[in-house]
Amino acid sequence: MDKLRPLGRGIDDVLLPTFAAYAQSLIAKENEIRSTRRETQQYGFTPRQQLDIYYPSKDKAPATPFRAKPVFVFLYGGGFVGGNKINEEYAHSLIFRNVGHFFASRFGFTVIVPDYRLISHGAKYPSGGEDVKLVVEWIVKELSKQEGYESIDLFLLGNSAGGIHLTTYLLAPEFKAAREVVLAEERKGAGVLLRGVILLGTPFHWGKEDNVILRTYLGDGKIFENSSMGILQREKKKGAEPTLPGVKVNILVSELDPELIYDSSKEFKEEWKGAEISYDVLEGHNHISPQLGLSTGIEKEEAWGVQVAEFCQSCATK
Repeated sequence: MDKLRPLGRGIDDVLLPTFAAYAQSLIAKENEIRSTRRETQQYGFTPRQQLDIYYPSKDKAPATPFRAKPVFVFLYGGGFVGGNKINEEYAHSLIFRNVGHFFASRFGFTVIVPDYRLISHGAKYPSGGEDVKLVVEWIVKELSKQEGYESIDLFLLGNSAGGIHLTTYLLAPEFKAAREVVLAEERKGAGVLLRGVILLGTPFHWGKEDNVILRTYLGDGKIFENSSMGILQREKKKGAEPTLPGVKVNILVSELDPELIYDSSKEFKEEWKGAEISYDVLEGHNHISPQLGLSTGIEKEEAWGVQVAEFCQSCATK
């Protein structure tokens, strides 16, 4: 973390140097990270739509007792063009394994890291929201049938582009019926209930930015319209502002994130009156570093992960 500040704020500027800064800390914990059991499952209709599921050891109860099984979904970023559920290019293929290991081994969460369709797979808005919907449906239809998973408290974390896809699922009217399956103010029996949402380093709009990637995914002339802020404002004008009964939302911005992420996060929080939203800044982190710091065993690097776990515990079925 101490090496990050001189790198600046630009995502392209910090990307490779940040990976390099964390590689050895992760490699030093390789045996521990790989000790967490991981399975791969198909959740959708294309080869890309697979997920990794990390199980806590059977003798690892959640750090704080949950009435329902805590299941934590991590949606990575990649600017609509990159990303895999295991990043095999750096740190002995430990990136995102470290996320699964951290929350499973330390807090007893069952962790899911899905791959979603990128532009190279033909992704176009709202395909990211569709993939989040399919992941949640897999949890409802498949995971909940496993022994011990009859009642699930679901927590969804979207990072950067993953956060955009998550907000598409939470806001767009085409996913309203699917959302309602996992929404309720209080638990009244078994099943899957969404309890918490974390939006990490998410650009809720792009200001006046206009480039080929945004046009390709969001649509020519529809960059703002299909942004998180655009969807929300459109639904509010129709008198259909989305609500998430029983769900808390936590927006996380890294201290060294680009200014646009700071600004759009504050604007989005102010705009979405119908949701219970908190806002926090991750001291010392940049846009890339939070997920890389998990499972390093370094307290200040992992502090944000502890904060997220505590947020989930505060949202859980009482």
